[in-house]
Amino acid sequence: MKNFKFRAILYSIVFYVLTINSVLAFVPMAMLLEDTTLEEDSTAQHTFAASDVTLTINGGVTFGTASGNSQIDTASTNSSIIIDEDALIRGTFNGIRGSNSTGLYISNDGSISTSQTRAINLLGSTNAEIINNTSGIISSETGNTIAASSGTISGATVTNSGLIYATSGTAITFGSTSSGTTLTNNSGARIYNGSSDETIRLGASSTLINSGTIENTGSPTSDAIDMKGNSNTVTFKDKGLVIGVIRSTGSNNTLKFQHGMGQSYYYETAGNDMTLEDLNGNQVVKGSAGSVGQGGNETQDELLGYKSQDIRGSLKRYKKDKNNLDNNKTWGETYISVLDRKKDTENLGLGFDLKNLSINLMSPLEESDFIFSIDTATQKFSNDHNINYYGFLSGINLNNFQFFNNLNSDTFLLGGITFHDSERTILTNTTPSGKLDIDDQYLSFKAIAGTKLNNKNLKPDIGFTSGLMLTPSHSESKIYKWETREVVNFSAYIEDEFIHSFNNEKSNLNLSWVLDYRSLLIGKDQKYKVNGTNATYTQKNDLTEELSFSANLGLSKKFFRFGILAFNIDGFASSQNTSGIKGNINYIFNF
Repeated sequence: MKNFKFRAILYSIVFYVLTINSVLAFVPMAMLLEDTTLEEDSTAQHTFAASDVTLTINGGVTFGTASGNSQIDTASTNSSIIIDEDALIRGTFNGIRGSNSTGLYISNDGSISTSQTRAINLLGSTNAEIINNTSGIISSETGNTIAASSGTISGATVTNSGLIYATSGTAITFGSTSSGTTLTNNSGARIYNGSSDETIRLGASSTLINSGTIENTGSPTSDAIDMKGNSNTVTFKDKGLVIGVIRSTGSNNTLKFQHGMGQSYYYETAGNDMTLEDLNGNQVVKGSAGSVGQGGNETQDELLGYKSQDIRGSLKRYKKDKNNLDNNKTWGETYISVLDRKKDTENLGLGFDLKNLSINLMSPLEESDFIFSIDTATQKFSNDHNINYYGFLSGINLNNFQFFNNLNSDTFLLGGITFHDSERTILTNTTPSGKLDIDDQYLSFKAIAGTKLNNKNLKPDIGFTSGLMLTPSHSESKIYKWETREVVNFSAYIEDEFIHSFNNEKSNLNLSWVLDYRSLLIGKDQKYKVNGTNATYTQKNDLTEELSFSANLGLSKKFFRFGILAFNIDGFASSQNTSGIKGNINYIFNF
């Protein structure tokens, strides 16, 4: 009986040893005790067995098997894994597992891919750092890609410049017990998933900064980001795109925007209320989260003032030419201006380029002159907003209107309509592209009145103008609605001119200058709505006044029988960081 028991134990030991050897023969293992570089394909599972060890996988090397699990495993301190470009780590589960590790460092220029879930598993890790470079791809097919959904995880850092995705599941997930995570998605990088799960899940006290693309390709109505925990901060920067709902399941979470001054956006949010902040100073409106560059509404005062200056200049040139010709003449001028306004970040003044073409016609009446002006302009703002203008003004100019015994004036009054055609591209998480092109067509009604005092003893000349613009309410798609806006401004100016005649007084060389001060009297506040939520934009005081200086050089030539042909060019600069060149050609001819 004893011999039988002895033989049974001996056979059991032999069978166990043979079984272990058989398993090891099919699942090769490698223990990493020092820095190692893989230069050839390998199917062996590699386990870090010491601290401060680096594993480098050279380009062109395929590491792991399609059915393997935990291809690289570490619970050590300061393990480093370097994956070169064109290198591949593959498996079924846990391409890299860093459970309970400290200071794990992964730099990927190649591919880390699992056919099911957890390309990188960070369960229980501390201060792990993952850098996915421009050529790097980290992916999983049927589960989460970078996963730290259970255990205590703290201080993880993920910086993506390449591609991270989950065909089904969550691309990056941190559970409610994780904290102190920092996720950065750089410009040109992309993180996406293809399911109803959120693309990114944050734990607590974490930071997400996006300048690239975060996308839920399953549906824009599914979550792109879910702040499961508390006290998280998510920042959208530059032209970064987010496609999918931003949700706050936790509390005390903050959503920040840094898309640039004047950039318009609208993001749909869900869950608990979040603190909203625009780091560029744009007005962000709750009720989800939206902001709109004021654009033409903010600059109506300035454009109205510039139009007043243009009409005054045309009237001055007309009066000078009219004195040299018979009364039965009609005067015409083609006017071109190119202005550039620099943005004012301190006062939220939007930058723009303005190109304008006008035709001004003056025709004498018995004691006055008829004025007709048509113009078209294109205004391009710095953040995806363009407005085309088409308008006309008509009215009269009263010559030598008597004020006092020795003082009279030239006084004009004009009225007209301008058609505005606006195109704006906004950033939004409600469309598959992350952007939305919206347009708007609306009218505004203008009136301009001015007077210049005439007195030979008064030099330089002094004048005053006032402008009114009324813009009825209008909407940009279903997102932005502008309430009726009234703008009234007042200008005071001084000007002088020097004329040199030559060629038997058939030609004149003119040098003139104008110093103009304009102030906004009415229209500082603009009421509007973002997706039905009321808001009021108040223009900064420093933007309601402008001091401008313009210098003009002109040359006119009198042609026998044909009239007078003149060329003028202006240099323009103002206290609102606006500068440019204005030029015109005018001609007096018979009807």
